[in-house]
Amino acid sequence: MSLHQQLLAESARLAVHAVVQIHAYGFTHTSVTSILDPRFPEPSHWRGSGFFIELDGEDGYILTNAHVVRNARRLQVMSPLTSDEMFAAETVGLVSSLEPDIGLIRLTSSALERFRLLSDGQLPHLKLGDSVNIERGTEIKAIGYPYGMMEPNVSGGEISNFIGGDAEFPERLVTDAAINPGNSGGPSIRDDGAVVGLNTSVIVDADNIGFITPIEWIKILLPQLKAGEDARLADLAAILQPNSHANAEYLGMKEATGIIAARAFKDGMLEVAGVKHRDVLVALNGFRVDRFGNLIGHGPRRRTVFDAVRRIPVGEQVSIEVIREGKSLTLMTTACGRPEIDVPPRPLVAERRFVEIEGMIVQELSLEIASALSNQGGLDYLSTVEDRPSPKPKLVVTFVMPGSPADDLYFSPGTLVTVINGKPTKDLTSFAKAIQNGPNQVVIETQLGGLGVFNLDDATRLAMSVQEPWLG
Repeated sequence: MSLHQQLLAESARLAVHAVVQIHAYGFTHTSVTSILDPRFPEPSHWRGSGFFIELDGEDGYILTNAHVVRNARRLQVMSPLTSDEMFAAETVGLVSSLEPDIGLIRLTSSALERFRLLSDGQLPHLKLGDSVNIERGTEIKAIGYPYGMMEPNVSGGEISNFIGGDAEFPERLVTDAAINPGNSGGPSIRDDGAVVGLNTSVIVDADNIGFITPIEWIKILLPQLKAGEDARLADLAAILQPNSHANAEYLGMKEATGIIAARAFKDGMLEVAGVKHRDVLVALNGFRVDRFGNLIGHGPRRRTVFDAVRRIPVGEQVSIEVIREGKSLTLMTTACGRPEIDVPPRPLVAERRFVEIEGMIVQELSLEIASALSNQGGLDYLSTVEDRPSPKPKLVVTFVMPGSPADDLYFSPGTLVTVINGKPTKDLTSFAKAIQNGPNQVVIETQLGGLGVFNLDDATRLAMSVQEPWLG
């Protein structure tokens, strides 16, 4: 064994002390039944991994993947330093969208005190390393608790590749180190013991292709996570089109460089900066951008303009150089997260609000609901939804009780509600208020022109409200 390999193995043995197993009790967020009828979410148990870090001089914090904790109602942590003892923990902050897949939890004050007592005062923590300058072939150790193992597992491999970010997904590191279910949230470390990222996912049936969430995203998001926020990286919030020689000439450019702004979303970073349709983004904070949207001069590791802006902390100034009608302009703005546009995700079970009226469940359309309806109907549900993309919420019927008044009126799951009592629907709250404050005869119209007349008594109408899933 080489000296380098010995150092890596010794670093892994020491790092194991800071790696914990996370036991979660909560609710399954992918159940089709629970998505379409959120009155009855499905409870579940699962496990993952995490590791202690020190944050602003304070201990007891644990980094993990957001998917390990985002729908948990109760968290417990087990450490190799304290036998099979379990310690209560609470979620501090997370990225609920899983882009990137990062969560921060902390032992409760009483659990932290008991942990110190049982571990002779030890509370080991790992230091955060560098993933920006890591190279292919860098050897790492991935640590975690795969398949519910009661002791931490160490697997070896190297950084084999990088997947550059695009409009939807931030950059990920690729490794051939074994990562399996239960490893999620554990650290991948270098020979100096520093963490380069979180073990996150694998490609099923692939031969040792695992993905690591780079530590650089964690460093950027830690202030938001510690503040208890649903953390977000900065985002261009635009549809960008690769340039071409013919398009460049048409747009008054001497060469094909930069990426064309096909659409800047309302209240997004580019729209706020003043970027217009067909402006060509040629530089971001001084970094030149080629016609495919990649930064120029970054060698064999592809760096995209999407990841370049994600590396700017939310709230900091951003300089954007564009070509407009053949002239160069420099626009200044502030880095901000992506605004909610079109059909948003609703991965948090606790946020699945609904209105129940005469045997019918109405919710605001989300990607999860669209997916569930697609699975149920065997077609791409979103392709049937008009007025997209749009930030305006869309109300959809997700469940109808057989034999109910709604069933007798021929409402069915997937029906889009567009008008109530003669006025266009705005959101779920205004929908409930329109019933509560209106006449006892409620007229609901749909996207396809259908209608249903519900005759309610005073008590039912006045009690109408937006409800949340019962999570115990």
